[in-house]
Formats: sequence, structure tokens, C-alpha cells
Amino acid sequence: MLTKILIVDDDIALTHTLEQVLQNEMYYTLVAHTAEDGLRLALLEKPDLILLDVMIPAMGGWEMCRRLRQKSSVAVIFLTALGTSNDVVHGLEIGADDYIIKPFEPPIILARIKAQLRRMNANPDTPTQLSFGGGNIEIDLAGRTVSCENNLIDLTRREFDLLATLAKNAGRVIPTPELAIKAWGPEYSTSSENIKPYIHYLRKKIETDPTSPYWIQTVRGIGYRFSPE
Repeated sequence: MLTKILIVDDDIALTHTLEQVLQNEMYYTLVAHTAEDGLRLALLEKPDLILLDVMIPAMGGWEMCRRLRQKSSVAVIFLTALGTSNDVVHGLEIGADDYIIKPFEPPIILARIKAQLRRMNANPDTPTQLSFGGGNIEIDLAGRTVSCENNLIDLTRREFDLLATLAKNAGRVIPTPELAIKAWGPEYSTSSENIKPYIHYLRKKIETDPTSPYWIQTVRGIGYRFSPE
């Protein structure tokens, strides 16, 4: 079965180029030129991955990503000319899995796509349900949901991947560079500085007292540990 990739961009010449690059790699492509059409196609066709421009009519890529994340965990890569650090952080915080700044080289975008697809299909033998604290925290790895004391917690894809990696290794101290690679892939081997803010986001969402965390513990100078009890 062919891998299905949805391109959402109003630059017609660029979408044609992307289609050609992806089809040469035997990907099946879908194209939308507005965010509204992109969201409709995403929910109807259920692609394996979405390439999404930020500056696209009419609701824009930010809003499309937000709405999509309410209903889908599909991999999303922003592909945009907006390249400030604030733009990148914002895109990742609202649920994107990666952020590529235009202009780009085809080998780079293909490598990032393949990395996201590998991560989506990784670890098929991993248990699908994890439970801690007598059920105080429940993690559904297959459904990609987390609940704390029976309340569903809204996590971005990146937050979920980080929490799942810690929980699957509960009790073990994971060095920060290793944690970045295990959670987000080998291309993040030099991005371990990004772990700290995401740990902060997770603690605000799952800890009773984020200033004195119980579940996600910092081991100074090394990394992080998820409490197994």
C-alpha cells in the first residue's frame, strides 16, 4: 500500500515540484491550495503525513494544525518561509512534528519525511497500555492518549513522544541527548537543548505540583527519569 502524503500550499509551482519529488519516491500525493480544503482532505483521506504551509488562505496553517490536532495524530511538517526562532517554536508547540524553512533542498525534505514515517511505524511490539500510580496516569500508546486521574490530557505530538519514551523506560535515567534521539529521532541528536522546555510543558500538564515534580524527575548533569511507582 502506497504511503499517502498531503501537500497544503497555495504556491502552485511549488506543489507541482513537491509532487514530482515525492512521486519519484513512490509516494501517493494529494494537494490542497487552501487550509480549509487541506483540513477536509486530511480528515477524509487520512494521509500518513502532511506538508503544510503557514501562510495559506484562508484560516492559515497555524489554525489548520490546531483544528487537525483535535481529531488526528497524523504527522505534520510545516514547510514555510517563516523562519524566526519564535515561528519554529510556535509551530512545534501547536502540534507540528517538524519545521522546514523555505527554500529547501529535495534530499533534505525527503530525509525528514522518511524520519517521521519511521517514527510512526516504530516499535510494533511495544505494549499499547502503560499504567502508573495505581492508574493515576494511563498512557495509551496506540491511541496516543494520556489521562491523569481519569482526566484526558491534551498533549502535542512532540510532548506525547517525549512522555511515552520516558514512561516506556520508567525507573531508568535517560541522558538528555539519548532522550532526544529516542523520542524524536536521530536527526535530533544535536537538539538536546529542546528537551528542557518540553519537560516543563509536560510537568505543567501531568504533575500535581510542577515546581516539585513526582513523575518526571531531573537527574542533574545527566538527564531525566520517569518514576515507575
